[in-house]
Amino acid sequence: MAGPPPPSAPWTAPPPPPPSWAPRPARPHRRRVWIYLLAGSVVVILGLAVASGTIWINKVKPPIDAANDYLRDISNGDYQAAFDQLCAQEKVDGSPQSLARTVDSFVFSFSDYDVTPFDVRLDGSRATVKADLNPNNDGGNNADVVRIRLQEINGKWRPCGGQFGFLDAPVSSRSA
Repeated sequence: MAGPPPPSAPWTAPPPPPPSWAPRPARPHRRRVWIYLLAGSVVVILGLAVASGTIWINKVKPPIDAANDYLRDISNGDYQAAFDQLCAQEKVDGSPQSLARTVDSFVFSFSDYDVTPFDVRLDGSRATVKADLNPNNDGGNNADVVRIRLQEINGKWRPCGGQFGFLDAPVSSRSA
């Protein structure tokens, strides 16, 4: 039988009724995973860009620079300096005068050139670089595009192979 509480128990008031307006329950904290994924992917992309740029600078740029130096000397008429850049095998039966005759035998005379940085073929210590010896010609033909073979010798890239480094030079019928 249930009755009133014993006199020794403390008296408690009944709980108040709930208010007529109920506060909104707290929203669960949503984690923003997408921001971390976005930031992570940006970091990865930047890291790959830096790595590929470093590889390009260390591997591809030195042969391009050597081809530019060689063609600059030739276009300036400094055949002795261009001849000094050749590898030993190219110098055996040649001279700065024979280099000048070879360049003069090209179908056209070039005073300007453009080395293509995106068409470099590396094969260990050998590289092939394409150069447009008449970049102002907008005819669309590749008759004035040559390939220059270079070889890394003692850490320095030198024209080596073909005819004074030129693999497929456009030579006229009056070739030397």
